[in-house]
Amino acid sequence: VSENAKPTPEEQDKSLDKPKQRKNRCFMCRKKVGLTGFECRCGNVYCGMHRYSNVHSCSYNYKADAAEKIRKENPVVVGEKIQKI
Repeated sequence: VSENAKPTPEEQDKSLDKPKQRKNRCFMCRKKVGLTGFECRCGNVYCGMHRYSNVHSCSYNYKADAAEKIRKENPVVVGEKIQKI
């Protein structure tokens, strides 16, 4: 058994043939959701009952994301100072 063994071409073909299966169960209650699952910004899929962030105790920081979006879209505009005579 060698430590630096490379995978054989057959093993590489098997890994390419099967893409990672899409999540189709609610992350909270494990209920099958199929096509009606709601994908949250935290990266998990939820059923209709657990789709809201306050129900599934979401780890995504919506407040920081909104502040960053406002900062990008509304740059600070500073006018030139007027010289007094």
